[in-house]
Amino acid sequence: MITTARQLKDLIRNMSKKKSADAQILKRNYMMERFLERISLSEYKNQFILKGGMLVAAMVGLDARATMDPDATIKGTNVSVEDVEMIISQRKELHHE
Repeated sequence: MITTARQLKDLIRNMSKKKSADAQILKRNYMMERFLERISLSEYKNQFILKGGMLVAAMVGLDARATMDPDATIKGTNVSVEDVEMIISQRKELHHE
């Protein structure tokens, strides 16, 4: 289990060498996947619809994507900046293994 930022950086560095992959891409994908996992465990899980490059990567197991952000639709929820910031703020405080 990763418990420190140093452990995560070391793991990503080692994985990037092993797979000949860009460490920045691996780190970015890890962070986005962790955020999406937090959304999937939240009360908003049925309101976020993942689409685009990240969905394709998740379905077919691609290591890298052309786009740098998850593309999602939010249904049944206000999408003002304040509302989205509140949803994100709640999710980043969720502690999950």
